[in-house]
Amino acid sequence: MRRLFIALTLCPCLQAAEPLPGHSLHGETFDEGPRQAAVLTEGCGKVNLAITTKNAEAQQFFNQGVGQLHGFWYFEAERSFRQVAALDPDCAMAYWGCAMANVNNEKRAAGFIAEAVKHKDQASKREQAWIAALQGFYADLKKEKKVRQMDFIKELEGIIHEFPEELEAKAFLAWAIWHAKEDGVPMVSRETVDALIQQVFAKEPMHPAHHYIIHLWDDDKPARAVASAMRCGQSAPAIAHMWHMPGHTFSKVNRNEDAAWQQEAATRVDHAYMIRTRILPDQIHNYAHNTEWLIRTLNQLGKADEAVTIARGFIKNPRHPVWNTIEKQSDSASYGRTRLLETLLKFELWDDVLALDKSAYLDVTQNPSYEANRLRALGIAAFFKEDAGRLEKALTELSAVQKKDAIKVKKPELTKPNEEIKKAEPANSTKPATTPVPAKKIEPKKDSNAVRNAVAELRALQAMLGQKNEEALKLLMESKDTPKERLVRYQLKLGNKDKALELAKQLPNDAPGQALRVDTLWKGEKREEAKTAFEALRKTAASMDEAMPLSTRMDAIAMELGLPKAWRLKPATTPDSGVRPELKTLGPLQWHPFPALPFALPTTTDEIVSLKDYAGKPVVVLFYLGHGCDHCVAQLKAFAAIADQFKSAGISLVAIGTEDAKGVRETQMVCDAKGQLPFPVLADPEATVFKSWRCYDDFEKLALHGAFLVDGKGLIRWLEISYEPFKDAKFLLDESQRLLKFKVEP
Repeated sequence: MRRLFIALTLCPCLQAAEPLPGHSLHGETFDEGPRQAAVLTEGCGKVNLAITTKNAEAQQFFNQGVGQLHGFWYFEAERSFRQVAALDPDCAMAYWGCAMANVNNEKRAAGFIAEAVKHKDQASKREQAWIAALQGFYADLKKEKKVRQMDFIKELEGIIHEFPEELEAKAFLAWAIWHAKEDGVPMVSRETVDALIQQVFAKEPMHPAHHYIIHLWDDDKPARAVASAMRCGQSAPAIAHMWHMPGHTFSKVNRNEDAAWQQEAATRVDHAYMIRTRILPDQIHNYAHNTEWLIRTLNQLGKADEAVTIARGFIKNPRHPVWNTIEKQSDSASYGRTRLLETLLKFELWDDVLALDKSAYLDVTQNPSYEANRLRALGIAAFFKEDAGRLEKALTELSAVQKKDAIKVKKPELTKPNEEIKKAEPANSTKPATTPVPAKKIEPKKDSNAVRNAVAELRALQAMLGQKNEEALKLLMESKDTPKERLVRYQLKLGNKDKALELAKQLPNDAPGQALRVDTLWKGEKREEAKTAFEALRKTAASMDEAMPLSTRMDAIAMELGLPKAWRLKPATTPDSGVRPELKTLGPLQWHPFPALPFALPTTTDEIVSLKDYAGKPVVVLFYLGHGCDHCVAQLKAFAAIADQFKSAGISLVAIGTEDAKGVRETQMVCDAKGQLPFPVLADPEATVFKSWRCYDDFEKLALHGAFLVDGKGLIRWLEISYEPFKDAKFLLDESQRLLKFKVEP
């Protein structure tokens, strides 16, 4: 089959019956997901699920995949199982594993389990039971999922009954019972599920099922999961999510130092993995969620500098039209912007806010909500700096956003008499047959809440600067989402100490909340209460940055209270935090680009073009699969159409194809009647560079499409590798210009 495919790719006219270039020989189920070989990695969990194979390495990769499943590291789990299939194509459980790794993509999961069924006759009775359980679950996707989940649970129970020593069946049963809650299957007893997992720990104390204990008790009695929180990351240290989940538990039992440690560990492990495997950050499940939680936890501890650094790193991450856009609220682009402003405003870093104005970290967008947040922050900072001019400017720009965001109300209109209704009216109806029927009412869309609240707050601040206190108070009431901490500061500015004290009581008991409460009590001349509150703060503020305005005010109060200069108490050690590695050994705190590998390839005229030729200037490198690939031709045409814009931006273009010189000439002729593409097209018939740049399916020995931005230092700043070519040239132009504004080091 593979020889036939190679022959057909050399003759484009015969390709119709074969997969499109870059697509899997096995069908669309195999198109997505990892296409590069897996490697055996230490730290994916102590698990063992024996499979029928004569290849010892296949068993190792299978166990690795099972451990990755327990850590919800589905992308890498699928890679491990595909490696099993590459080593032993007849191993039915390899495809079962791929199906399990696609729990969030039922169409692909069904395709994989169908492949497992084809090979099940070569599997043991025990393995056939595993396959049958999943086959039943995906047999009819139209069937109510709740019923399918219940049937799947029964099948797992059957495996345990027939094979009581099958430890993984107990672990996956616990997962299935917890997971089925999302589809309406009631979990009657958490204690029962906990007891089931304890049976697993009795045989293997460091089994990654500690992950399931945390999820089990996360929304109810999280203290029950502390023991597993101490061991979860350590049970599978190569999996970032396993370090992250204990952060849930520690946050909910008010152990913020421990929570921050766990979340930072997860972030570092993720970054090390991304850089090692050369993938973009937001391709990783849970990455953005974990890291933004880390920022929030750092804020609770008062570690503003570190929170700001991580938020800025989020913003510098590459964006992608699918994985990471400013429009999505759960990706690093959105989280970075939101958490950066949130942190700076929380800790009164007004100069830092104003310095962001229209910078690469706070660019102007077309999204009204994001613009509202940007201008609101600038206006707030201007107010506290008593800069009426900048406040006015922010409010003027915000008002323009509000007008653009609002849609005029259209009054309902009446239609002409509806003849169809006239015919339908019964003869004895008391309703006139020609009653006009109202047209569909168009509901007015007001400007978004974010815009409306921002306008109200900035107008209130403008009124305050103008000594119009009553008007300011009224406008503050209209701003529905102003944080309590800012309301406290505003009330103090207005001289309403009693109201400020009332609001201060509602502040959270984290470091900035307690510090502002002390500050408010002190300014409200409640000295004894302030002293009591300060004693509590001494423990909470142990890690609080000392150079912040709020901290320096606490230093002054401490001096008046007769406390030592080093008034912060060291954080209490927690003996049950588990054995932890040094954080730096897990990976870098920030994602960073990685060096591009060199290439030197010929053009159609045998001129050699190398990556070195672009030293000192950025270049976009496109990998295409041949003139017989219509999608590749469309990609090259798309980039050729705006090549002059790339040139004006100082960015070069170069394309590399899996063709010899003759094929490259044909590609140029297909793309342009004169065969004159506005950038070099290079020949890589042996796919040597394709392989070194990972634009290659190691499992099926097929070249893949690729697009890369390489900066002047030879670092890859953006990339996509796929069975489909990246054709949005304008996006990549804009994103390249944005990314190149940031200076980074390898």
